[in-house]
Amino acid sequence: MSDFSKFIKIIEEFIALFDNLIPIEQEKLDAAVKNRITFVEDCMHKEQAAVLKLRGLEQRREAEQKRLGLEGYTFRRILEEVPDETASTLSPLFNQLSERVSLFRSVSDSAKDIIEVNLHMVQSALAAEAQGQDTYSASGKKKDDKKHFTSRSV
Repeated sequence: MSDFSKFIKIIEEFIALFDNLIPIEQEKLDAAVKNRITFVEDCMHKEQAAVLKLRGLEQRREAEQKRLGLEGYTFRRILEEVPDETASTLSPLFNQLSERVSLFRSVSDSAKDIIEVNLHMVQSALAAEAQGQDTYSASGKKKDDKKHFTSRSV
């Protein structure tokens, strides 16, 4: 059977990447809870760099799986296809990666929810503040937001 050392190294790099991403995501969540916009932005910049690395790792993983004759296989299917000694090395790595991805998704979803709530609060505050005030088009003309019953689409 093929040498899995490169594939194992790639999985270890995935785990390390998520080990670095989880604290960034937690920092973003904490900043969102405290309404610290600049901290949230900083975290998002760090995430963008990590996403590029993630894409590169994903491409390397796909290429390595293709080289090993396991193109398109899930991790579970890979474990079924490889020799037992390789499976005993890969199985704990796949479990670690799965745990890291689940934790990352959980923290990320929480941060997303908090950010959406904060955005809704800002939009609500702006809408309440804007009531009774005139609005203008990009050309500077006053908009007439009053709708007449005859202006409806049929």
